[in-house]
Amino acid sequence: MSGFAGRSQQQGMALVVSLLFLLILTVISVVAATNSRSALKMSMNAQDGLQSFQAAEAGVYAALATSGTANDLFMGASTEDVFAAYGDDDNPLRLLDSGPDSVTTDVFLTVDATACPRRANGSSVGLFDCDYYRIESEHEVERRARTRINVGVVKTIIGKNVR
Repeated sequence: MSGFAGRSQQQGMALVVSLLFLLILTVISVVAATNSRSALKMSMNAQDGLQSFQAAEAGVYAALATSGTANDLFMGASTEDVFAAYGDDDNPLRLLDSGPDSVTTDVFLTVDATACPRRANGSSVGLFDCDYYRIESEHEVERRARTRINVGVVKTIIGKNVR
């Protein structure tokens, strides 16, 4: 009978060891699943942030690209509806994944016809004036990402206060 009791104890110990092993594996798998879920969320947030930044940056570059065209935004007053002159077919932001209306781009004239930033002993002092503009572009993905970009632009005017 003593041999039978030893085998029963061994079976009990084997069961306890296997249950502990399963518990350890379960804890490791739960931790790994939690870490991978967090990594997935972080990568999704990073992707949303990058897409939002690219869209806002596209608004700035599209506003800068109008310089010298028929729709030049840098010909005087501030403009809050930058791309109003464009239709759906020729809007510079029409190829954005989130659509052209997802980017708000404004151009503000901040200082009109003032001295340009140059050295006091420069040869063009008094010959050129500058207009200072600020381009503000904002893109927002509801509850996911928002980016605002501000860019300063200096426009040189040849001749004093000549438009």
